[in-house]
Amino acid sequence: MVKFRLNVAIIGSTGYTGIELIRLLSFHKKVDIKYLISEHNYGKKIFDFYPALKYKNYPKLIKFSKINWKDIDLVFLCQPSGESKKKINKIPKNITIIDLSNDFRLNSLTKNTWIYGLADHLNDFSSKKKNEGYSNKVANPGCYATSVLSPLIPLLNNNFIESKDIIIDAKSGISGAGKKNVTENLFSEISNTLRPYKIANHKHIIEIENCLKRYNNNKNVTVSFTPHVIPINRGISSNIYLKLKKGKKIQDIRNFFEQQDYLFLKLLNKDKIPLIKDVVGTNYCFFNIFEDRIKNRIILISVIDNLIKGASGQAIHNMNLLFNFKEDEGLLFNPNSI
Repeated sequence: MVKFRLNVAIIGSTGYTGIELIRLLSFHKKVDIKYLISEHNYGKKIFDFYPALKYKNYPKLIKFSKINWKDIDLVFLCQPSGESKKKINKIPKNITIIDLSNDFRLNSLTKNTWIYGLADHLNDFSSKKKNEGYSNKVANPGCYATSVLSPLIPLLNNNFIESKDIIIDAKSGISGAGKKNVTENLFSEISNTLRPYKIANHKHIIEIENCLKRYNNNKNVTVSFTPHVIPINRGISSNIYLKLKKGKKIQDIRNFFEQQDYLFLKLLNKDKIPLIKDVVGTNYCFFNIFEDRIKNRIILISVIDNLIKGASGQAIHNMNLLFNFKEDEGLLFNPNSI
């Protein structure tokens, strides 16, 4: 009996999320990488950019126009925002698409043509598979949004917290900016400092609010969100300040999560502070909840690896769900030790 295998193409394969996909899919038992696409580096080998990949027979980089779509089941779009929209109509409708850019996230939250792929919360997949509105197009959530929404949705959906006065202070490694060669991302500009940016104007604000609205009886949720860049390669730490619902306590929340079976969303032991170094190299979101000195307020701290849980790992998790593979296939890794 021939086991089912998936042929995939990775568009934007020399960027950070593209290379993470290549690395992670190497551990996946159900996937073959059929095409690696790069519009600027076609004709070269992937190990010309990442020498450690020399010891596996990956396909040569080609142009998008050279793909034979009859060979492909699924395509990952790993390009900067704005590029996926240029290619979407050139991809046959029967091909499953997982887009890691910002291009279709808001559409996926308001229309049925795309699925919003926050993989720890399976509502979209379970509901849309049961009706004709099911889509084979998935918009991967943003990395900041993933770090915030993953632990926040269960709290809001189960009436533990108020939907008002949500304050989010988030910090990301520089890889979150991609490989763009801009002055502000130079080592001498980012080292030994912390830089807030796009204050009150980051694209993930609308994404976070629109998603939370779904889990708040379709009532608007407004958040205050400030992102920062910190001088590390990868990882996100989000501090989220919340108001408990009347009569709710932190122990109620702990009791709730002890009864859940989230695969990659994990509440840590009491008083354990989530640290970026504990999740780098993994697909986990670790979080914990602490009492604020202000009555009835709590501080939720959430950490992820922005390139895995915040991008390529979550894309693979979504692929596993779509094709009914084992949910954690290709995603069980120990964190980097140092």
